[in-house]
Amino acid sequence: MQFETERQLICKFVKNMYDRWLTNAAGGNISMRVGEDRYVMTATRLSSHKLWDITPDDVLVVDGELNVLEGDGVPTREINMHMAIYQKDAKTRAVVHAHARNLMVFAGRGLDMPVQSEALGFLGEQIPCLAYRTAASPELAALVGQWAGEYVRDLEDRAHDAEDNYAYGALLNGHGVIVGGESLFVAYEMLERMDTNAYIVTQGAGLR
Repeated sequence: MQFETERQLICKFVKNMYDRWLTNAAGGNISMRVGEDRYVMTATRLSSHKLWDITPDDVLVVDGELNVLEGDGVPTREINMHMAIYQKDAKTRAVVHAHARNLMVFAGRGLDMPVQSEALGFLGEQIPCLAYRTAASPELAALVGQWAGEYVRDLEDRAHDAEDNYAYGALLNGHGVIVGGESLFVAYEMLERMDTNAYIVTQGAGLR
């Protein structure tokens, strides 16, 4: 099996993501860049059909043209968002898209999320909610790519934390959240940090 370790890792993380309400049976997906023109990613409909209880065979190996080289199923229709980030940011090695319960409060209302947790302070005063684009559309992928590119260009002006915690995220209006990072570990940690911050804001200060 090609990239067996990475595919097993994705299985572990998506199940944890589902069990911790960081996504739901309506969707979400994970991908990793694993080599020159090689990616591993969750196949479509694993959330609704398998409740994220998956095996490495459910994680596809694809090339940059999204040709499936190994694995069962077809690529998620939202993979264009992932690829847009990889194309704009050479440092990103993993992308997580999710429908995290607390973050959906902001995404569902199309609101930027104020940063109230020290764990996200290096990202600035708020997490952006990108303008609405239809789910899985080329327009959404283009917008996500534009956001990632702008983040990379602005990075030198940011007070970023430790180099081994390179990750960033944005809310998707009416849809969910997208996170990129230099590894699956830090990308997933960023998702947790963001959702915890959402909980702090909604439970502590509340929304008016």
